[in-house]
Amino acid sequence: MRIRTRLVLLTGALQLFSLALFGGGVVAVLKNSENLKTADSEEVLRHTIARTALDALIQRDQVQLLSYINFLKGQYPALTYARIFWKKEGKTVHHEIGATGGGPSITERQVVVSDPSQPGQTVEVVFGVDRDVLRLPFAQSRVHSLKILGVVAVLVMLLGLVGSVVFARALTAPLFALGRLAQEIGFGKLGGRLDWESNDEFGALVHSFNAMSARLEEFDTVKRNFVASVTHELRSPLGAVESFLQLIRDKMAASTPEGLAQSKEYLERIGTNVRRLSGFINDLLDVAKIEKGKMECVLHPLKLTSVVQDVCLFFEAKAGNQGVSIENRLGPIPEVMADSDRVRQVLVNLVSNALKFTPKGGHVWILGEQFRDGGERWIEISVSDSGRGMAEADRRALFQPFVQGRNVADGVAGNKGTGLGLFIVKSIIDQHAGKLSVKSTPGQGTTVSFTLRTAA
Repeated sequence: MRIRTRLVLLTGALQLFSLALFGGGVVAVLKNSENLKTADSEEVLRHTIARTALDALIQRDQVQLLSYINFLKGQYPALTYARIFWKKEGKTVHHEIGATGGGPSITERQVVVSDPSQPGQTVEVVFGVDRDVLRLPFAQSRVHSLKILGVVAVLVMLLGLVGSVVFARALTAPLFALGRLAQEIGFGKLGGRLDWESNDEFGALVHSFNAMSARLEEFDTVKRNFVASVTHELRSPLGAVESFLQLIRDKMAASTPEGLAQSKEYLERIGTNVRRLSGFINDLLDVAKIEKGKMECVLHPLKLTSVVQDVCLFFEAKAGNQGVSIENRLGPIPEVMADSDRVRQVLVNLVSNALKFTPKGGHVWILGEQFRDGGERWIEISVSDSGRGMAEADRRALFQPFVQGRNVADGVAGNKGTGLGLFIVKSIIDQHAGKLSVKSTPGQGTTVSFTLRTAA
């Protein structure tokens, strides 16, 4: 059974139960009011008979009493009979009006009055009252009230049914919409959103679902980028290795000095592609370690100046081939607490990126400065270039795996990479409890900075 149907049935059952309780309460109140009014009417009749009996006794007029009781019997149908006992000086005179007896609704009441001036002279009146007759006008009013109550109950039920349907539709609308959206996601249409303006539980559910949908779309994009990157990064060097191997076979078959020299050059190119492939595989392994939380950095005092100098020497030949100058502007700084291999990996990645986006005639330089934060001394290392820079949108997504900015599209020096380097860099700096920041202006260059705590 659908939730909407269950809500309508449950709401209708609750309304019916509420109406039944209300109706029962009204009937109980009416019956109680009827009993009270019946008792009041009976008491009025008793007082009337008592007052008349006292007047007749004082005036010593038995006929007056009999006449008035006959009159009352005609005026009050509930008065079914009366027995009158007139007692004077030990003598009793008995009169009866109407037939005694009757059904179970007849109740017998007694009134005894005495003459204040002659205590020995009394009048006793025993009379029967039919309570059903007394209740009759009140019962008719009760039936009329119950009819009105029934009509109101039917109207309330109809309105309640309509209201419950509207309420159920409004309450389940986001669930049905989420169900349709989930079905679309199941068919592969990712990134769908549901607009639902509310701050209740449904609003929180819709917000969480939208976040999940956006995250799934992001994962799908990452997956596609990953497949594309892996395919390109594996196919490109493997294809080059395969081509160079065939060329080497041909040159070696010719057995000429020129062929052997050419084969040596081809072997160097094979080595370059193998190193490129090895670097890509190492990046993938690092990412796997990061995602599993198993990348560990062993911190120890490190002379950062020597690491920066080695990295600059490593890239000196490549920078010269590109027509880009690389400078080590790092002055004397204290030792830092760091993992030497991981810090070298960070610098290599940052300098490689800087060279990639810096055109001929440009500059790449490394700076460092000390600062204090919370009583601790830190070193901030900055790798800057005078290259093309990047837009704000690219900078926000810079440290996500397999995500590359639009500035990678064309004109970069060397291979375009896979978008893993900066993700690994950020993870390494996080392991060092440092901070990573990027400043970039399109057309003016980029500066990537990271911080390391000093050893002393």
